[in-house]
Amino acid sequence: MPADGWVPEIVVGIDFGMTCTGVAYSMGPDWPEPRTLQHWPGKMLNELANKVPTLLQYDENTNVVKAWGFLCDQDREDVDVKDYFKLHLDPAYQDPRSDAPKLEQARQWFRDYLRCVHDHIEETFSNSFPRWKSRKTEFVFSVPTTWKNPSMIAETEKLVRDAGFGQDGPNHRAEIGLTEAEAAAVYASKQHFDKDDVILVCDAGGGTTDVNTLRLDSWRGEATRLQQLSWVEGRSIGSALIDMNFHHMVLDRLQEIRSYLKEEPNIIADRMVHGRFERIKCSYGTAASSNLPTIPIPVPGMDPGYSFPNANIEESKMILTRDELKGLFDVQIDCMLAVIDEQFDRMNKNHPNAQISYLVLSGGLGSSPYVRQRLKGHYETGSGSSRPNAQETRIVTVAEPQLAVVQGLVMDRTQTINRGDVVFKERCCRSSYGVLCLDEYNPHNPAHIGQKVTVDPRDGKKWVENQIDWFVKQGETVSTEGVLKPYIMKIKPGKEDKLWQTHVVMSTVPSDQLPSNLNQDGVRRLCDVESMLKDKGVELKPKNRHWYQRGEKYFRAKFDIKLILGAADLKFQLQSKTHNVLSKDHDAIQVKWEVPKSSPMNEHDDLAAPYRES
Repeated sequence: MPADGWVPEIVVGIDFGMTCTGVAYSMGPDWPEPRTLQHWPGKMLNELANKVPTLLQYDENTNVVKAWGFLCDQDREDVDVKDYFKLHLDPAYQDPRSDAPKLEQARQWFRDYLRCVHDHIEETFSNSFPRWKSRKTEFVFSVPTTWKNPSMIAETEKLVRDAGFGQDGPNHRAEIGLTEAEAAAVYASKQHFDKDDVILVCDAGGGTTDVNTLRLDSWRGEATRLQQLSWVEGRSIGSALIDMNFHHMVLDRLQEIRSYLKEEPNIIADRMVHGRFERIKCSYGTAASSNLPTIPIPVPGMDPGYSFPNANIEESKMILTRDELKGLFDVQIDCMLAVIDEQFDRMNKNHPNAQISYLVLSGGLGSSPYVRQRLKGHYETGSGSSRPNAQETRIVTVAEPQLAVVQGLVMDRTQTINRGDVVFKERCCRSSYGVLCLDEYNPHNPAHIGQKVTVDPRDGKKWVENQIDWFVKQGETVSTEGVLKPYIMKIKPGKEDKLWQTHVVMSTVPSDQLPSNLNQDGVRRLCDVESMLKDKGVELKPKNRHWYQRGEKYFRAKFDIKLILGAADLKFQLQSKTHNVLSKDHDAIQVKWEVPKSSPMNEHDDLAAPYRES
């Protein structure tokens, strides 16, 4: 719970997806199973939809949002609809297309789209729940598992608030909840599994596929407790990439007959993707679709009776063979199998006696009959079944695959509120985190060779700068209550009210290959953590105060920083050596996520970086 004791009366979960976005909620004091928002602008009152399309349309003249979701008309040739922009929110994502949106464009679309979702939620809840704006409401968001950098999560939180979430009054708050992999796992754990079952959850959606291996540590009827047996993993694999590859195929064919077309090939290809192909893709693998040797798809705007063998067009219909459709799916499924195989292999290495009982599918692509067929063939009878920990693995699909993330998000939060028991008491770290520190120089230490050495006038010792003290490593299991890290600071008299500064770094390389200093590859600056020790209850012990001591006088401070490892974010808390909390929450400590390129360590003339305790 927050330090101020604030407890929500309503929890609203938002799963922002590549193709569609879902909203679910639950209310106290009973906290029933989450309900899904099903009424959306652009739909008739009697038309229900569990999700709304992640689409946005701007006015060409004013650049003001003109339509969103179901209100967007993708069939019109004069309309530019923004779609599939979720992946571009990640600065690390590389799109080879020359017209791919830039990071700032994707952030603008994300913020504007969420503003539309926020306004619809506000209108819906204001009409349904009396005094909704004055009720304690918490909005929780899932984030892709591929987003591993906490600084990106901090930026996402800012965009969420800029979109209006948590800004409708003092009783509304907005937070990042779980990764999509964790949220899907919470939902999947409700599918009548038994205590000690090991489940590998594969949430395959529009833009990403997330995997998470867990052991169920609770009996049915108890509060759900899940133990992560490996760190969550995500890759850019999903149904939207099937659409993109189909679009490329169609565009290449249309370019062959460009002079015969009434519209630009790119526009026609867009309409074909969002037309009949969408229905074909959703039904692929069912009995109705599996026996079709060829699938004719009408070419929008083409008059009847035209055939172009070089473009695979017969009677104004583009012919898609079953093998071509299968190939579009297989590219994504092969990547999916590779990610899941990694989980099996990592489990076999770290937990050699554990059998994975179930491979649980969720998400839009995860609900595909063909995906299920391929995975069953691989892990139940094919080459994957030969793995030592796959001898008992069975493939199951959750009840509502497309709602797994948004409902799991709400289930996780309401269990903590209602029963005081968190689902994840520990997390398996998916990245390594450390701090830059001063290390006492050792000429026999290979890591110190060639490093910058500074002599401290207070003790005459030589210290090596920009060394990394790794306090959380990838693959380690860490309590969700936090990890303590001891610090020693040396402060000049008269500068007790000066900020101390710690530089936090991260790495995603294997834990046995971590660099020892900032100058090596595989490490990047993450954030600067700043605070003031004066009047915080930290004991400042005077040193070199006697006449016979030659060094400069200084104060030595000993304290701890607690790092709280969230699903995707980091928070920091200042504590005394007696573990008294000196800062109520991470807001009492300044966290600068925009790290300067050059090290600011030399800006402090008193060597105010932390010293590694020997």
